[in-house]
Amino acid sequence: MAEPNTLLLAMLFLAVAAGWVLGRGASGRDDELDQTPPSQYYLGLNFLLDGEQESALKAFSEALAVNAETFETHITFGSLLRKRGEVDNAIKIHQSLLSRTKLPDTQKNQAHLELSKDFIAAGLLDRAEQLLKDLIELSEEHEADAKALLLEVFEASRDWAQARVLAESQLKSIFAATVTPASKAKADKIRSRLCNYCCEAAEDEEAKKAWASARSEAAEGLRWDESSIWPHLIMARIDVEEKATQQAFDRLMSAAKVAPTRLPEFIQLLREICDVLDCRNRLVSLISESLETREDPQLRALLAEEYLSEGNEAAALEIIVRGLEVKPTSALLEKALELMSEQVNCPEVVDAAHKLSMKQSTYLCGVCGFHGPSFYWQCPGCKNWDTLYRPVR
Repeated sequence: MAEPNTLLLAMLFLAVAAGWVLGRGASGRDDELDQTPPSQYYLGLNFLLDGEQESALKAFSEALAVNAETFETHITFGSLLRKRGEVDNAIKIHQSLLSRTKLPDTQKNQAHLELSKDFIAAGLLDRAEQLLKDLIELSEEHEADAKALLLEVFEASRDWAQARVLAESQLKSIFAATVTPASKAKADKIRSRLCNYCCEAAEDEEAKKAWASARSEAAEGLRWDESSIWPHLIMARIDVEEKATQQAFDRLMSAAKVAPTRLPEFIQLLREICDVLDCRNRLVSLISESLETREDPQLRALLAEEYLSEGNEAAALEIIVRGLEVKPTSALLEKALELMSEQVNCPEVVDAAHKLSMKQSTYLCGVCGFHGPSFYWQCPGCKNWDTLYRPVR
C-alpha cells in the first residue's frame, strides 16, 4: 500500500476536526456513532506527529462520525483513496456509508455510485455491473452517471452486445427530448461509439475466422458512422482472406483518400495488396496527391519508403530534405542521416538522431494526453474512442 502523503493527512486532520464538531450536534446521526470518542482524533494526531502515517490515517477515518453533515467528507476521502490506488480502503468507507440506515436516500445512492467506481478500479466488474444496474432502477438523479459507468464495465469486459443495447437506449432518450446542437453532438458521439463497438465485435469474429459474421458486424458499424475508416479496414482484411484482392484494394484506397492521416495504420496491408496486384505505383501517386493538399511528415516518410523500395535513393532523399525545409521532425532527420550515411561519416550523429526519434511518443491522445508507441481504437487513459493520433515531432 502506498504511504499516505502529508497533504492528504493534513486535509483529513482538518476534516475530522470540523466533522466531529458537526457530528456532535447532528440530530440524525446513528446511535452507534453518537458515542464516537474524541480520543481517536487525538490518537491520530499523535500518530501523525510520530510519523506513523498509516496508523494516523486509520485513526482519523474512525474518528469522523458518519451523518448527513459529514457525508461529503467521507465521499471525498474515499475518492482520494481510490485515486491513490488504495481501493480496499475506499471500498470499506463507501460500504460503511451504505450501512447507515438514517442517511437520506440521495446520499446512499451517491455512496452506491462511488462504491461502483471502487469495484471498477479493483477489477471486480461483475459486482460493479450489478450495483450499477440496481442504481439505475433506484435513482433517476444518478441514472445518467450509472449508465456511463455501466458502459465502461461492458467495454472492459468486452461485452459488446450489452454495450450496444445500452448505447442505443441512450441514443433513443436523446431524440425523445428536444433536439439541440448540444444533444446532436452527443448523439453523434454515441453513434461513433456504437460503430467502434461493432468493429470490436467484428474483430472478435475475425479472430475466429467467422468471415461472414465479421463482415456483417463491420457493415453494421458503417451504418452507425459512415465516416469511419475502421469498418473498411476490417472488410478489406476479410476481402483478402476471401481472395477478393481488387475489392480490398479499392476499399483501402478510398479510406486513404477520406482519412490520409490514418494511412500509416494500414499502409502495410495496402502495400501487400499492391504487390499482389502489381500496382505499387498507384500507392506512390496516392501519397503524392495527399502531400500536395496537406503537408504531413508521416506521409512524406511513407513516400520516401516507397521510393526506397524501388531503389531510387535520390528521390527518397529529395522528398525527406524537402520535408525538413517545410516542417522538420526528428523522424525525418533520422531518415535523412541514414540516406546520407556516406556523406555523414559519423555514426554517433546517426545514432543520436535515432535515439532522439525513439524518445518521441508515436501516438498521443487529443483528449487526455496519453502517449505511447502503439495505436489503440480506444484510448487506454481516458477511454474515449478514436482520439489517438500521430503528433508532428
